[in-house]
Amino acid sequence: MIGIELPTLNTNDSSYTLVEWLVPDGSSIEGEEALAVVETSKASEEIESTGPGILHVLVGGGQDCTPGQTIAYLFESAEERESYRASAATPAAASAPPGAQPSITNAARALADRHGVSEAELRGLGRTVVRTADVEALVRRAAPAPAPAGRQLSKQQRTVGAVVTESMRTVPAAAAYAKVDVGRAEELARQLSERTGSFVSLPVLLIKAVARRHAAHPLMFAALTDDGAVRESERAHVGVTMDAGRGLYTPVVHDAAELSGDRIADLLTGFRSKAYRGTFQAAELAGATIMVAPHTTEGIVLATPIVFPGQTCVISIGAVDDQVLLDAQGTPRTHRFVHLGLVYDHRVVNGRDAMALLKDVKEELEAPAALG
Repeated sequence: MIGIELPTLNTNDSSYTLVEWLVPDGSSIEGEEALAVVETSKASEEIESTGPGILHVLVGGGQDCTPGQTIAYLFESAEERESYRASAATPAAASAPPGAQPSITNAARALADRHGVSEAELRGLGRTVVRTADVEALVRRAAPAPAPAGRQLSKQQRTVGAVVTESMRTVPAAAAYAKVDVGRAEELARQLSERTGSFVSLPVLLIKAVARRHAAHPLMFAALTDDGAVRESERAHVGVTMDAGRGLYTPVVHDAAELSGDRIADLLTGFRSKAYRGTFQAAELAGATIMVAPHTTEGIVLATPIVFPGQTCVISIGAVDDQVLLDAQGTPRTHRFVHLGLVYDHRVVNGRDAMALLKDVKEELEAPAALG
């Protein structure tokens, strides 16, 4: 008999939901194959068998389960499984023969008197022996229904709340902001979209700009360890906050500095579709070393995001804001601006370093030729 234990799929959830079994209970498993689908607050994962055998399910579809819990067994044969089932079966509670008077323990009698449970109700249980647990069950059934509960937060939102709480509790954050003229960046995005057929946007160019500055600003891509050391990242893996109405997700553009603008755009398009359907795989949400938070809804020009635990920096981008300015000849011209918000862990990053990163990213977006 081999136990199939549920692995730890992420560090945010203390429990998962076993959505469905992909093979029926009692099936013969030939080798390593997908057995069940488990859903965390962010993603769905398939649980595979650890070898051949006869499947015996312990946790049904739709039930909650915890990391490390044994959700099924694999038996060498059907006979071994049947033997286990016979030994694990729980005998039904003893019933009193017709007309027999049950034996009621003193504690059960006292509890029944305290809650006004009648002798007839106790006899109606059909037990040979009535214990306090039996009386408690009667009391619960007789209790008035509780008042309607308030609106329950989704599992995804509870996870978001836990992350936000942890960030507020542990990260002493500071913030800085920059105003960026994105007229040339918007023109580049338009040209790339027409040439490649991909939807290239300002957040796409921002992801590329941030990733390109990894070598110059390694602390912005680092993680503070429990012993007070700083673990720098060798690569720029840029997470992107995304909410399509099914909860907040943070998919990751891995090795973003090595990707073209249209490739990043295609990844974001796929991420949006998965955010809408809630079909992310855990690997797509893992490994971010820095975060970009688009807040590009019309009229939202400034946003202050949180630093995710395990990271030191997050950069937000607001919607474009048109402003009329006078040029050198005194002629009024319309300029297109966005505000970048940089929030950073002040234990690791000082203001001077934060301003330097903002300045570099601003320069990348205002002279964006290298971002294509």
